[in-house]
Amino acid sequence: MTLVRIGACQAPEFPPPSIVDYRPKSTLVTEQHLVPKAKFPAIDLHGHPGALVTSADGISKLVTDMDKIGLRVMISADNSSGQALQTRVAAVNASGANKDRVRILTGINFSNVGPGWADKAIAQLEADVKAGAIGIGEVSKSFGLFTKKPDGSLLKIDDPELDKFWDACARLNMVAFIHTAEPPEFFSPFDMHNERWLELSLFSDRRHFAPGDVKFDDLMKQRDNLFRKHPQTK
Repeated sequence: MTLVRIGACQAPEFPPPSIVDYRPKSTLVTEQHLVPKAKFPAIDLHGHPGALVTSADGISKLVTDMDKIGLRVMISADNSSGQALQTRVAAVNASGANKDRVRILTGINFSNVGPGWADKAIAQLEADVKAGAIGIGEVSKSFGLFTKKPDGSLLKIDDPELDKFWDACARLNMVAFIHTAEPPEFFSPFDMHNERWLELSLFSDRRHFAPGDVKFDDLMKQRDNLFRKHPQTK
């Protein structure tokens, strides 16, 4: 039954389609203004070029595609660090005329967060900055959702053990790019009122509504608390 007027419900005359099969065609008539290329040179701050930035040939292929859409600079946000970062920076520096078209972000290894972790992480960050990293990221959505501490507890975004590291980011003037949480409906009950029902039915790893799962509002509070504790960190 469906509400058709205030106080009046009615069943459809024909069997309703499932949400999986329903593919209505839009009858909207309007002008199209396709934009195949940026009017002004653009910067992709959230790029995941992967292995393309590990060689001059890969970078050349990447730049060819970038030119087609007016993309001037690609920021590689693949959470590279250590040798992986050095390989990427070396490839960019060896790419000749393309060396100004790509920049590399470093990453954070959240394994074994506890006493002594911050000093090791800061030492790696300083080495990556020296190697050519221009920022940090993408810190994945696992941070706050799934990443665990050695004792098995969830690593919170505002965990005090991380404070020294975030302060070091400010000292080194390193921008941190953090992907926090998912759309709110991923944390809501999985029912016919959820606008993300089809997506959640297809991708089990996007469901965060089971008992014991971290709540969306808790992640937002942790994020905001992180900002308050480290006002000098970008």
